[in-house]
Order: sequence, then C-alpha cells, then structure tokens
Amino acid sequence: MEEDIFLGLSKFGLTPYEIKIYEVLVLKGPMGSTDVVKSTGIPQPRVYDLFNSLIKKGFIEEGMGKKHLYKAVPVAQVLNREKEWLNSYSLNLQTYVENKKIYPGKYAPFLTLVEGSDALVEKMRSMINEAETEIILSVSCSKFEALRDDLDRANKRGLSIALLIFGDKYTDIDKRMLYRTLTGKPMEMMISDRKACLVSVKGEKNYSEYGLYFEEDNFIHVMSYYFYQSLWGISNVINDFDVKQGLEFCTIWLACDAVDFFLSKGLKIQGELYGYYHDDLRHLKGEILRTERVPFVRNTFYLKDENKTYSVGGKSATIEDIKLLSVKFSLKLLQEQVKHLS
Repeated sequence: MEEDIFLGLSKFGLTPYEIKIYEVLVLKGPMGSTDVVKSTGIPQPRVYDLFNSLIKKGFIEEGMGKKHLYKAVPVAQVLNREKEWLNSYSLNLQTYVENKKIYPGKYAPFLTLVEGSDALVEKMRSMINEAETEIILSVSCSKFEALRDDLDRANKRGLSIALLIFGDKYTDIDKRMLYRTLTGKPMEMMISDRKACLVSVKGEKNYSEYGLYFEEDNFIHVMSYYFYQSLWGISNVINDFDVKQGLEFCTIWLACDAVDFFLSKGLKIQGELYGYYHDDLRHLKGEILRTERVPFVRNTFYLKDENKTYSVGGKSATIEDIKLLSVKFSLKLLQEQVKHLS
C-alpha cells in the first residue's frame, strides 16, 4: 500500500511520469533537472515539458537563479486547494443538472428485486454508506445488529437518522439518532436521502425473503408517508431530537417534526434550504416560523427571509411555494436552555 500511495495523484490529472517527479521532490527536497532524471529514470528530453506541466497544475515551483531548482508544493496545500475546487465544482454541477435535467414524457422508473436476507442487509448497508443527508429506517433487532456499525459511522458523519426497531428496547443507541420502538410483526424498509427506497417482504409459504428497491419519486412519496403514518406516528419515542447545530433533512414530515419539537422548547430556528420555486432551483436562508400539517394530506413549514415568507412542502408538493430538496437547521438558544435540553 505504501509503495502505491502516490498513484492516487492520478485522480488529480497527473501522468505516471509527473507523479514520479512530484514524489521525488516531496521526499528528497528541491532538485535540479539532472538529479531528477537520475532519481526517476525519466528521459532527459521529456523532463522539462513535465516540469512545465506540473508548474501549471500547481504541484511544483521553479526557483530563480543560474541553477534552476524545482521544489514540490506541500502535499496539504495541494490537496486543500483541490478539495476546495472539487467542492465548488460539485455544487455548481449539481445546480446545473437540477436546472437543466430533461424528463422525457414517458420513462421507466428504476426498480429491481433483491433476493435473500443477506442480500437485503448488503443493499441496506450500501444505502447507508452512500447516503449524504438522511436515513429513515425500520428494522427487526436482527437486521439492526447487522447494520449497527454502519449506522454508527453514518451518525458520526453527521447524517440525520430516524431509526425504528421492532422488538427489544436498546439503551445504548447514540442520543443523536432519532430512535423509536414498535411491537408486532416487523415491517422493514429504508429510505435514503429521499432518493432511494428498499422495502422487505417475507414469503408466507417457504419463509423466503426478498425486497423491492426503487428510485422513483412517486413510489418513495407513498412509502415515506406510509412509514410516517403507519409506523413512526404510533411508535414509542426513546430518543427525540437532539439539541445540536447542523440538523439536516430532505423529507418534509421529518423536517416538520423537528420544527415542531424545537419551537415547543421555545427555540429560534434558522433554516438554510435548497428547493424548487416555480421549477427554478433556489437557495434560501431565513427564520423558520411555524408548521401547518393536515394528516394524510400535507406537511408544510414556513421560512421567512429578508424579502418574503415562503411555504415549504415536500419534493412532490403541489400547493406550497417551495418543493424541498434539503434543509439545514441552526438553533439559537440561551445558555440555560442548552443545559436544560442537553
């Protein structure tokens, strides 16, 4: 592994020869062209073109003076610069795609069958590890045990996790996870980032197990509200919302639950959201004022920025101003409130 560590620089557009030069300069310090050729085995006629390319890419610097020395830019400086560029590019690309995405008049939603308990666990594990914002999950105790390490890692990454376990009550689940319990026959399902859903079904005759995995807004909308009304809404609360900065959601009913909880504690909520306003992607910041909820019909919260108050509904909203993609909450509270609620 150590011998290959520099090969990862190919992800930043470096050729094998450029990687060799950068590695030598990082490990041995500034050198002239002759020493670089001796250390790397790169043909002399090629080395100056490679130096110029690395300078343009920001990986090395050329010294002044009669004897030209070349020095590697520190690894941390290079990678931090590339990370900042990648984050900016990722956001710009995502915004462009969301604004320009073309939906054909007829299309087949992605749907696949997952067969067997082990395959279901692996699919759930993959969904957890790929999630970026939010996980909604109902499982049996056995499935939870199989997924626990992955959920703990997702929790440490700062994801919002709504976990419902059928059966025994666990006393050692991190307080940052929303955790509830329910008795009865398990209805196992997972929704990640409101983009993908897996529903487990057990066969009655041969006790086989399979699951339906799909990535289609209308299907996910139905299963999300089924989870909320038929499972989450009647379950026993063990861990409720934690008082912390940066709570982020992409499911409207879960966001409204958070708003109601924090407003009931007398907290002031600042929201930063991405969503569609008349089919244009918007980025809004403001105070979350209240919710408006009609069972089995809609969940809405209201955000007020400097100009106006917007009603915010789910990704499939029809009457609200904003169709929610994601919202991040920041809480403003007095020090005595922190001590009381923590």
